[in-house]
Amino acid sequence: MKPYPIHVGSLVRAELTRQNHTVTWLAEQLGIKRANCYRILHAQSLHTANLERLSVVMRHDFFTDYSKQLYIPQNIERV
Repeated sequence: MKPYPIHVGSLVRAELTRQNHTVTWLAEQLGIKRANCYRILHAQSLHTANLERLSVVMRHDFFTDYSKQLYIPQNIERV
Protein backbone atom coordinates (compact mmCIF):
# COMPACT_ATOMS: atom_id res chain seq x y z
CA MET A 1 0.00 0.00 0.00
CA LYS A 2 1.35 3.37 -1.01
CA PRO A 3 1.36 5.77 1.97
CA TYR A 4 0.61 8.88 -0.12
CA PRO A 5 0.86 9.95 -3.75
CA ILE A 6 3.87 11.95 -4.87
CA HIS A 7 2.81 15.45 -5.91
CA VAL A 8 5.42 16.76 -8.35
CA GLY A 9 3.95 20.27 -8.34
CA SER A 10 4.57 20.46 -4.61
CA LEU A 11 8.20 19.46 -5.14
CA VAL A 12 8.61 22.26 -7.68
CA ARG A 13 6.82 24.78 -5.44
CA ALA A 14 9.00 23.88 -2.45
CA GLU A 15 12.18 24.31 -4.47
CA LEU A 16 10.93 27.59 -5.95
CA THR A 17 10.38 28.86 -2.39
CA ARG A 18 13.75 27.52 -1.23
CA GLN A 19 15.47 29.43 -4.05
CA ASN A 20 13.50 32.61 -3.23
CA HIS A 21 12.11 32.80 -6.76
CA THR A 22 8.61 33.87 -7.74
CA VAL A 23 6.08 32.26 -10.03
CA THR A 24 6.63 35.21 -12.36
CA TRP A 25 10.36 34.43 -12.49
CA LEU A 26 9.68 30.78 -13.29
CA ALA A 27 7.14 31.65 -15.98
CA GLU A 28 9.64 34.02 -17.61
CA GLN A 29 12.41 31.39 -17.50
CA LEU A 30 10.13 28.80 -19.09
CA GLY A 31 8.66 31.26 -21.60
CA ILE A 32 5.10 30.58 -20.50
CA LYS A 33 2.25 32.57 -18.97
CA ARG A 34 1.94 32.72 -15.19
CA ALA A 35 -1.40 30.89 -15.37
CA ASN A 36 0.34 27.92 -17.00
CA CYS A 37 3.05 28.05 -14.36
CA TYR A 38 0.39 27.78 -11.64
CA ARG A 39 -0.98 24.71 -13.45
CA ILE A 40 2.47 23.13 -13.11
CA LEU A 41 2.60 23.92 -9.40
CA HIS A 42 -0.82 22.33 -8.87
CA ALA A 43 -0.14 19.26 -11.04
CA GLN A 44 0.27 15.93 -9.32
CA SER A 45 2.26 14.60 -12.27
CA LEU A 46 4.22 16.05 -15.20
CA HIS A 47 5.67 14.64 -18.39
CA THR A 48 9.32 13.77 -17.97
CA ALA A 49 10.33 16.30 -20.66
CA ASN A 50 8.66 19.07 -18.66
CA LEU A 51 10.27 17.89 -15.43
CA GLU A 52 13.65 17.85 -17.19
CA ARG A 53 13.10 21.40 -18.41
CA LEU A 54 12.20 22.54 -14.90
CA SER A 55 15.30 20.80 -13.55
CA VAL A 56 17.53 22.65 -16.02
CA VAL A 57 15.90 26.06 -15.55
CA MET A 58 15.92 25.79 -11.75
CA ARG A 59 19.26 23.95 -11.60
CA HIS A 60 17.74 21.30 -9.40
CA ASP A 61 17.31 17.55 -9.98
CA PHE A 62 13.60 16.92 -9.45
CA PHE A 63 14.05 13.32 -10.58
CA THR A 64 16.13 12.62 -7.49
CA ASP A 65 13.50 14.27 -5.29
CA TYR A 66 10.84 12.12 -6.90
CA SER A 67 12.90 8.95 -6.49
CA LYS A 68 13.50 9.64 -2.81
CA GLN A 69 9.73 9.72 -2.22
CA LEU A 70 8.98 6.70 -4.39
CA TYR A 71 7.41 3.88 -2.41
CA ILE A 72 8.55 0.43 -3.46
CA PRO A 73 7.03 -2.43 -1.45
CA GLN A 74 9.61 -4.95 -0.30
CA ASN A 75 7.33 -7.98 -0.52
CA ILE A 76 6.74 -7.96 -4.28
CA GLU A 77 7.94 -10.90 -6.32
CA ARG A 78 10.41 -9.91 -9.00
CA VAL A 79 9.63 -10.85 -12.58
